[in-house]
Amino acid sequence: MSKGVCEKINQIEEYITFDSASQNYTFNDILKAYCPNKNCDTNENILGSAFTALVENLKSIDDEKPEDDKLGQYAILWLSYKIRENPNIELIRNTIYDILTQNEWLSEYRQYTDKNEDMMGFHFLYFKRLYDLLKGICETINKCNGSSNSSECIESGKKCADLYRICILSAPWKEICNPYCNVLSNLKKDYDKIRENNKNLPELKLPEGVESCENLCNGKQKWEFEKLKLEDLKNNTLTKFSLTVPSVTPTSINNANKLPYIAVPLILIPIILGFSYKYLTPVWRKKAKRKAMKKIINLSDQKKA
Repeated sequence: MSKGVCEKINQIEEYITFDSASQNYTFNDILKAYCPNKNCDTNENILGSAFTALVENLKSIDDEKPEDDKLGQYAILWLSYKIRENPNIELIRNTIYDILTQNEWLSEYRQYTDKNEDMMGFHFLYFKRLYDLLKGICETINKCNGSSNSSECIESGKKCADLYRICILSAPWKEICNPYCNVLSNLKKDYDKIRENNKNLPELKLPEGVESCENLCNGKQKWEFEKLKLEDLKNNTLTKFSLTVPSVTPTSINNANKLPYIAVPLILIPIILGFSYKYLTPVWRKKAKRKAMKKIINLSDQKKA
């Protein structure tokens, strides 16, 4: 990731903002060029036009390859953030896909969206963690622009290291695991490029015992990973960054912004059940076997008598 990518993201932020008072997006007229018939009459049209404008601007950066699908990934991460600002839009599996397919310009940007269609179905908490890391890397680029020895630069790098660990420990399973790891891998590569000229920055390290994000997807290190999650939950590390969300008033009980309040128990339940099954079940089995053996011995003694 270059400084130019961060600048383009900051620029599009100036073009579209969410007004919490009116509950509407306000946007620069420049975005109308990417609206259907140059008329942005719905939230979806506004968001779709902003996404298209961002991709177009990212393409113009000299030090980034236009065909690189990570530019599409970063644009989707930004779009998820803008959707989450609006409590009237529920960010569910098809939300991003539906917004983009309503835009008539999409056909010209298929190379940035088709390869990333799987990530469009991420849960909004996964989007948030990845976007937090993206913004953390941009912040590090700015803080380390003068010197990598500055305290601000080092602290920003440490924040990225914490955010990366959270992204690893909260990685999803099943069909979205690989696309999630792909996005996370691209973010790490961009951070590593910054470290090439800023050796004092901390590395983005995998938790001890985890070889790669991809190994978590194929289940090779699943049980070791569950133990790491439990340790981090005990230390409150996992929830420190991952469950901080914008302060908004949900419009209904089904609104996606309600989910963080129940996220912790939902995360804990499968981890605890899985941990219990692996480590406690053998103990129960041994006890059951001992009871069965005692019954057999007692029956044998009765027959002899």
